[in-house]
Parts: sequence; C-alpha cells; structure tokens
Amino acid sequence: MSRASASTVVAIWLAALVAGGCRIGLRPDPLADAPRSAAADRHRAPPQTIPLELIFLRFEEHDPLFRDDLWSLVDEQLLDASLRRRLHANGLRAGVVTARLPAGIADRLLPETTTASDATSAGVSDDPALVRHTLRLLPGRSSDVMSATGIGELVLLEHDGERLHGRTYAAASPLFGVRAWPAADGRVRLHVAPTIKHGPVERTWVGEEGMFRLEAGQRRDALEGLSFEVTVPTGSMLVIGCSGDPASSVGDAFFRDRGGSRSGQRLLAIRPDPATPPADPLFARHDAADAP
Repeated sequence: MSRASASTVVAIWLAALVAGGCRIGLRPDPLADAPRSAAADRHRAPPQTIPLELIFLRFEEHDPLFRDDLWSLVDEQLLDASLRRRLHANGLRAGVVTARLPAGIADRLLPETTTASDATSAGVSDDPALVRHTLRLLPGRSSDVMSATGIGELVLLEHDGERLHGRTYAAASPLFGVRAWPAADGRVRLHVAPTIKHGPVERTWVGEEGMFRLEAGQRRDALEGLSFEVTVPTGSMLVIGCSGDPASSVGDAFFRDRGGSRSGQRLLAIRPDPATPPADPLFARHDAADAP
C-alpha cells in the first residue's frame, strides 16, 4: 500500500470514530482532581509560632526590690552548679520564677498599662523604665534580643573558669540569641546565648538548610561558655540580670547603664504568652476531621 493510500485509510477511520460519538484525547490524570487528605493539608499549613513576651526593666543600682527581693523568688538551681559559677564569675545570673510575684514587684514589672515598644527589632529602648512587647519565634529559629546598642568602645573582661581574658569591641551591641521549642503541657524550652555584635557592617555568605545566601551585618562573638537552656512553665518567666559590683564584666555590658540621662541596672524577663500556649506536636490531639 502506498503512503497516500495509508493516509486515506487513517482519515476514513478517524471520521468513522467521530461520527459514532467517540472522542480522542489524553487520558486524564487520576490524581489531578483527587481531594487532598487532611494529613497533606496539615503538612502544607504554616508552622506554628511561639509567642514570647519580652520585659525590659530599669531600676536604681541599690533598689532592694530588684536587687534582692525578686531574686529570692528566682529558682537558679535549674541551671547546673558549674554553669551558675561561670555566670556569676562573669557578672550574670539567671533563673525561672514560678511563684506569684508580690504586689510591689508585680506593679512595676507587670503593670496593667505599659509603654509599647515600636522598635523594629526586639530590644530595650533608651527612654522608658519599662518596655514590654511580644516576639514570635519559629521553633528552633534564633532571634536577636538586643540588650544595649551603639556602644562606641566596649571593654569586656570574660572569665573562662580558669583565667580572665580582656577584649575591646568597637561599635558594639550586646544581645541574646534566643531559640524556643514547644514542650509538653504548654511549657516552652528556651536556649539563650549571650553574644556581642561589633565592628563595621560586612557582607558575608551564610550557609543554611543546604543553601548559601549573602548577608550584610556586623561580626558576632558568641560567648559559648555562658549559653544556657531552661524549660519555662506556662505562667512563669525566665529572669536574666547582672550580679556583683560595677566592673567591666559581661553582666555589666549587658545590664548596666553607661552614663547618659539614666543610671543603674536593667533586667530582662522572658515569659511564654499565657493567652496562646504552644502545643508540642507529640502531645497534640488529632482533629475530628483527621479521623479515618
């Protein structure tokens, strides 16, 4: 059969199919219009953030409420003894408050009306004696909580447990790198890393999740020996402050005012938002829609 005859036969066959009501097309994908399962939708849902309330309080150097009375309520034993010694050697102290605060402390630390912070990054303002605002973290993602900014020259003496080391930082900003994870029963596990950001702004490549991206920022020195981790129950708070007399310690760099219109100390309290406690996925209940 010639090529022309074959083409004629094919054309006649196609015409007969069309006349008989048949349609020729691609086979539809059986998964294209299939409804998505509840589990798939749950995987596509945005991850839950962990809301933390940050409280920055300024007080006079010898204020007994926050030099003594508050710390009598703080459980510092949650940190192991060697870590507590390192913190105190560097002018720092930290612990969790689970008890009800006395009226005098609560009225100043957790008043009903406060000064809202309009800063774009979490940190302490130069003017108010008290600043409270909410920080929302993705589980395991670090966020910078600024304790002080714009220190032209910072002389820092750090004790490593055996000897004292001195460093000088230019254009320094002490901060805490804070990470959070949900724990059982609405508790939150916090990892806190004292860090010094310093020097001119530089552009560097940063690796994360198998990718590299170009970032601009200052150099960062993490004070690794002073990092710690605690679990904070709902309705409780982590308190971080300085200890000892004024010096050039790490605690001074983070929590003592350096001249200007104000003097004295500062402290930082971090507490899980009691209104929206996070849920650990391991302890979360399945919705009725997820039932088979």
